[in-house]
Amino acid sequence: MVPQENKRDSTILSSVKIGSYGVIGVVSAVFMSSVAPPLFTSSSSRAVVNAPITPLTSPIGGTVTGFAGTSAGDASPFSAIIQNDRVDRSTLIGLQMQMGSLQNELDLKKSILADYRDRIADMEGDLERQRQAVLALSENALENANISMRSAKLKAETSKINLNRQLRLIDKGAVAGTQLEIENKLAEEEASTEAAIVNTARLQAILDNLKNRVYVGTENESLSNLEREIRARKADYSQIELQAASLETRKTELATLLGAEDARVARLNKAEIAADPSSVLYRTVAQVGKQVSPGDTVAEAINCQNAFVVAIFSEREAQALSVGSNVKVTIGNDRAPLTGVVTRLVPRTTERVDLDYAVPFPPTERRELYAYISPDEASRQDRSQMAKFCSVGTWVSVSLKRQWVDDAQSALAAGADRVYDGGLYLARELRPLRKDLEKVARDVVDYTATTATAAFTYAQNTVSQGYLAVSSLLAPDDREFEAANRPVRSLEPPRNS
Repeated sequence: MVPQENKRDSTILSSVKIGSYGVIGVVSAVFMSSVAPPLFTSSSSRAVVNAPITPLTSPIGGTVTGFAGTSAGDASPFSAIIQNDRVDRSTLIGLQMQMGSLQNELDLKKSILADYRDRIADMEGDLERQRQAVLALSENALENANISMRSAKLKAETSKINLNRQLRLIDKGAVAGTQLEIENKLAEEEASTEAAIVNTARLQAILDNLKNRVYVGTENESLSNLEREIRARKADYSQIELQAASLETRKTELATLLGAEDARVARLNKAEIAADPSSVLYRTVAQVGKQVSPGDTVAEAINCQNAFVVAIFSEREAQALSVGSNVKVTIGNDRAPLTGVVTRLVPRTTERVDLDYAVPFPPTERRELYAYISPDEASRQDRSQMAKFCSVGTWVSVSLKRQWVDDAQSALAAGADRVYDGGLYLARELRPLRKDLEKVARDVVDYTATTATAAFTYAQNTVSQGYLAVSSLLAPDDREFEAANRPVRSLEPPRNS
């Protein structure tokens, strides 16, 4: 009875120990799960690449007729064409009719001006030719008048001498006559001379007027009439020219209105919307042939420079994060993780889906935060890295490593390199002693096997003797119970592998 009670007590004690160990194990597991992960790294696999979207809206109402730049290998930026064949053109047609009428009137004015210019030029040519002819006649008449004046002066001088001689003879009574007759003849000669001088002056004045284009007198009446006609034509020409200038001004204003209306009709008739060259197409909302209204979204584009990763961390894990922390972003099985920087840490405050982003944010649970992660400057300079960061909608893993872990890994890697180098050095140095080392190794193995066999035999004998000694001290019932419950052990020596 006593051995059975001792057995029960031992069994109860073992159960208590096992239960205690289990409780300690559970507590240790909980403690390590809460302390060990943040101690080594903070990571989250609930992260997705996201980016703000730029909607490309239609400026007009119409039908989508085509897209460009939608294929993956197309280097040209995305663009869409919207066609509207029902644009009101009545204003444009009215302006075009006004422009046509105004152009015809302006052409008529220009033709009249050209005719006036030709006629004025012809009349001015006739006037100049007639003036030159009259000028030549006047110059000849003036020359004759000058000759006549000189002749009259000479004749008057000669007559005066003769009359003075005759007057002296009359005074002496040599000839018949009176002094009055002699004086009258002298006055007549002086009058003839004066008339020649006046005629010469008149002709000189006429010549000067002709040279100055002043036409006076009946002999120049035709020239005067022709000049008045030219002046009247020039006045009419100036008036018509003013009218043509006014028409030109109206034409310019109308052309401005017509150009604006034409541009408006062209803009409403056909519109091409294009994304920014730095953006890429995310998705097309409207298909070819669909009717759209002004302001409808045709497609959505994203800019890879604005792409970011939104990751979910618990508040406990977020304690190890801070704005500006460097994290590693792993996409799938990519062995080259991307480097990012935490830019924001915000909780979710609403259940509404934010349509400003390409991908809806993953749902959060209690005590969880959103971490916004953007590529660092080095990644922004690398096109391949930015191409990976632009995979919008891809689930990724985000981890924040401790600095001491990285340092330990670096130290272990350096130590492994040194051990490897030392092994290579020993291999090179001990290569000539390979045969001797092999013989020594075989001797050591044989000696170890012999020693192990002897030690096993000695241990077996010692155990057997101890067992016999213990058996002799136990009662018969105890020996039977011990023999029945003694485990069967193999006494064969272990084999050398």
